[in-house]
Amino acid sequence: MAGDSDHHEDVNVVISLLEAVYCRDGADVAVQTAKHMIAAAAALLTCEQGPDETRRILRIVGEAQGKAS
Repeated sequence: MAGDSDHHEDVNVVISLLEAVYCRDGADVAVQTAKHMIAAAAALLTCEQGPDETRRILRIVGEAQGKAS
């Protein structure tokens, strides 16, 4: 199992990728890329953990976004 520092490094890589897309192609493409990443992660999570767990996590993310707005 990966440690916390490994997860933080993964997050940093994803953020760097999205920043590069943003700088190269603009905000709209970066948003579309992020949506594709989320869809791929949800599909993988569904395969690994099942649809109920996927819905639970996406609901938590949605709630966090609502609080951040």
